[in-house]
Amino acid sequence: MKVSSAHKSGEPLAAFLRARRDRVRPEHHRLAPGPQRQVPGLRRDEVALLAGISTDYYVRLEQGRERRPSPAVVKGLSRALLLDAAAERYLRELSDTETVRGGEDDEAGDASGMAADRLDAVHQLLGSMTVPALLVNRWLDIVDSNALGDLLHEGLEPRDNYARMVFLAPGAQEFFTDWPELARCMVAALRAQAGSEAGSARLAQLLPELLAHSEVFKATWGEHHLYEKAIDHKQFQHPRAGSLALDQHVLELPGSEGHRIWAFHPADDATSKALLRLTTLRPRRRAG
Repeated sequence: MKVSSAHKSGEPLAAFLRARRDRVRPEHHRLAPGPQRQVPGLRRDEVALLAGISTDYYVRLEQGRERRPSPAVVKGLSRALLLDAAAERYLRELSDTETVRGGEDDEAGDASGMAADRLDAVHQLLGSMTVPALLVNRWLDIVDSNALGDLLHEGLEPRDNYARMVFLAPGAQEFFTDWPELARCMVAALRAQAGSEAGSARLAQLLPELLAHSEVFKATWGEHHLYEKAIDHKQFQHPRAGSLALDQHVLELPGSEGHRIWAFHPADDATSKALLRLTTLRPRRRAG
């Protein structure tokens, strides 16, 4: 399966603008909807008016014929499309071709994308943590984990990428108690974190599989939602530890090309005790 044209050069920006325009209603800007309106969201001329640009220029942006709007235009579009901080930052990244490296800088088979000495230092840090912890890159590949992080997700395969685990692992919908909400957040986080790497070789590997094998992923990816989190609450139904309530903390690693540590802290005493029991169990043999 080929990656859709929305991932070709210039198209991520165009597709994002089209999707976000559809979500803004005229009344959000106190515009009169008017009779016989043909689109539920804003018309192109309305976005152009609100952003302070010509309709012709905006049409070229949506058609992918113009790919580098200025910072002032990005600010105007963000205002017109009612983008939050994460969405505005994403739009700015898509618009700045100086930061887009494309697929040739990516090594598709590179599991870490991090210098060996730093990866070793982070590995030691994970090992010293007393809560489950993962090292995740911008494509949600699980680059490393401590023993408790591995035990936390035991029984789920594949386990090399968090999105693949959520959408493709048998039993994932039972394991992740809040699976529908998690699925939406996972898609939005992948889009937000990929950012200017939307044309990367790694994403070109990952997307076709998820689009082909998960109708939920396919539908949600097309909505162009974005999600960035610093802390979140998770509920797991672990096969051996039972019900787990966890606060997920996201720790960014500056200068690491988008790597983050996900640390799962117990949210109640019952989960603390369950995690303690989990550390005494022998890991089950992984498939393959």
